[in-house]
This record gives sequence, C-alpha cells and structure tokens, in this order.
Amino acid sequence: MNRIFDKTFEQFYSELFDSIKFKIAAEPDNYIITQPTEDLIKYYTSNCLNPIGFDLEREESLDHQKYVKTIYAHQREWGYQNEGDLKMECEKVIVKIPLIPNKDVSQITSLRTNSISISGSPEFQISTNHITIEVEIKGYGFNLTNEDISNRILSTRQFIKNHFHSKNSEINAENQKLINRLTQFINDRKEKLDADKKKISDLINLVKIPLARKDDDLIKKIHIDKQPFVKRLKPQTKQEEYQLDREKVIDIIKLIDNQCLQFEKTPKTYEPFGETNLRDLILANLNSIFEGKATGETFNNKGKTDIYLNIDKGNILVNECKFYGGEKLYHETIEQLLGYLTWRQNYGIMISFCKQKNFSKILEDAESIIKKHSSYEANFQKLTTSHFVSKHTLPGDDYKYVEIHHLYYNLHFT
Repeated sequence: MNRIFDKTFEQFYSELFDSIKFKIAAEPDNYIITQPTEDLIKYYTSNCLNPIGFDLEREESLDHQKYVKTIYAHQREWGYQNEGDLKMECEKVIVKIPLIPNKDVSQITSLRTNSISISGSPEFQISTNHITIEVEIKGYGFNLTNEDISNRILSTRQFIKNHFHSKNSEINAENQKLINRLTQFINDRKEKLDADKKKISDLINLVKIPLARKDDDLIKKIHIDKQPFVKRLKPQTKQEEYQLDREKVIDIIKLIDNQCLQFEKTPKTYEPFGETNLRDLILANLNSIFEGKATGETFNNKGKTDIYLNIDKGNILVNECKFYGGEKLYHETIEQLLGYLTWRQNYGIMISFCKQKNFSKILEDAESIIKKHSSYEANFQKLTTSHFVSKHTLPGDDYKYVEIHHLYYNLHFT
C-alpha cells in the first residue's frame, strides 16, 4: 500500500476545528446557551476519526492459492525472449488480519503522521474490516522456502502494527486536543452570548423599546401571528372558558419535532440518555421560546405529566415522553396521558423514542396499535411518516373528545 499523502493529522484536525467553529457560530444563541457544553462537544465531535483497532475476537487467516500467470517475452531472460510469452503455474499465500469495522479507514490511510515515513514499506491492502497481506511464494525464477515466507509475513505484520500504532497515537492526541479547544471555544461563546444578552437587556431598559425576535420562521410565526395561542370561546355561562387553538398546537409540535430530529441525527450521542434527560432537553428548548412556562413532572389531574406547557389562561398542553416498548406499554402510556388531561383540555402529545431495530415496522404497526386502544374513537390521520393524530374519549366522559398527537423518533444505532 503506497500512497501520496496530501496532509497530516494535525492539518486535518485544524481544518475540522475551523469548520466546527463556523457551525457553532451559525447556531441560534439560545441553542448554544441552553445546551450543556458536554452535550455540544459530543455532537460536534461525532466526525472525529476513530483509531484503527485490531479485532482480537476473530482469528487471523492464511490461504494458499495457485494460479496461472503469463510471463511476457520481454520479462523473460535474454536467451529465452525469442520463445515468446510463457504461461506458468504460480503460488501465493494470503494473510488476513481482522480489524474492528471502521468507517474512517480510507481517511486515516490518506493522512500522514509527523513521526514516520513509509518509503520502501511492504505492500498490503486495507478495508473497513481487515488488512490483507499477499506474498508470492513461487513464480518465474523464484521458489521461497517456508522460512523465507514466514519472515516475510511476520515482518510485514509487525510493520503494519507499528504503522497504525503511530497513526492511532496521533488520532488520540488530536481528538483530545480538539475536545479541549472546543470546550474552551464553546464556554467562551456562551460567556459572549450571555454578555450580549445582558447588554441588549440593559439597552431595552434604557430606551423602553421591546426587542424584536430574530428566531427562525416557525418561532416568528408563533410570536408575531396576531391570533393568540389561546382563543376565547363564546361563553355558555357567565364564566369565560378558553381553548388552545389547534393551529398553534401544530406549531408547538413543530418546535418539539425540530429538537427531536436533532436526536435522530446523532443517536449514538444520546444513547446513554434516559427519558428524563431527553425530556429536559426538550424543556430547555421550549423554555427558550415560552420563557419558563414549560415544566417537567408537574401534577395535573391524576398524576405527574412529563412536559406541562402553561400557555396563558391556565393548564393547556400536556406531553408524555417514553421509550417505545411495544403495544402493551403504548396502551398504558395512552391511559397515562388521558389520566393527566382534565375536562377543559383538548390536546395531548405522546413522544416515543425508539431504540429498537426495524423503526419502519414500528411506524407500520402504529395505526393498528392506536386504534386497538379502548379510548380510540375515530379520525386517525397520518400527518407525516412519523406523526399521527387520533381522536379519543376522556375517561369517565364518553362525550368528551381529546386529540392525541403521536410522535415517533428513531434513536437506534449500530
């Protein structure tokens, strides 16, 4: 394996750091401020190189092969060239050294270390899960002894291990250096954003002019739309009653969806997170928009709901987060959510994080599972591939209907 190397590991990681800095600078201020630095580090370093690892659970293998090779006339000894091409039986051994599967193999082999040169190195091939050494042992003008073959294989194998040990050392060092640099950069960025926020806040207090929102289009729609989140219904009695506008429920779900789709992009980052940890990230995002009106584990009706969004005029939107666990658990979660809702509430949201394989099958089964629940009434709809809506009766009141939104997210990784 002889390559022309265009850059060092140090240069590669320097460029990676610069690209990550631009990505962080492009993120909304509230996102950077509210996310824990450790979580941001895990997310932004997901493209770091993984060291080459030898798979000790699989054995090395040696294969002996015979093949016919054409020795062209000009390659033969001078006295035999006039006899033309020669076909002869040759032999080789192929040794395969198993590797832990690694998607970064191609990138790693294209980078050079600062410490070694591979000029004159033995030939070998590398793929995502093994290294191959081929040694021709019998051919035109040569026939290696077993001792010669053994020495060739052992010396090549030792070179490979030394070669990748040097590369792995630089990868590990550069990974740690990147983490340290990003940690400092993100903390400095948070301090700057906090200072900017305070400066603007002080300015607003001085000039007495409210700050215009500069969030994304969805957030603009929520804050600027003149229709209130809670629309007033024509009173049936002397006391006014309020109901959350369905269009705004969809807007809020889009906010939650934007957050949860980030989980799907890097499921490995969130693999150690429990339901509570994932819920808290969603809460932080909602509170950056609704200024502290989203709470977790709040008592409502018959128990504690996971996410409780109080959007003016009382207790309005209830959310329940769960790891998906099949039909029985899903029915129990529907009952749990319905138990949180009161007669004056019309919507509920169920968020399912799926760590199992075959996410497509889970989505395929969703409709039948939802319709089987005893509270299901009608109007099952598929709004997107992973967002469903269904109409249910509230426990204890067969004439009171609530709309449940079912959101599914794929957190499985291999």
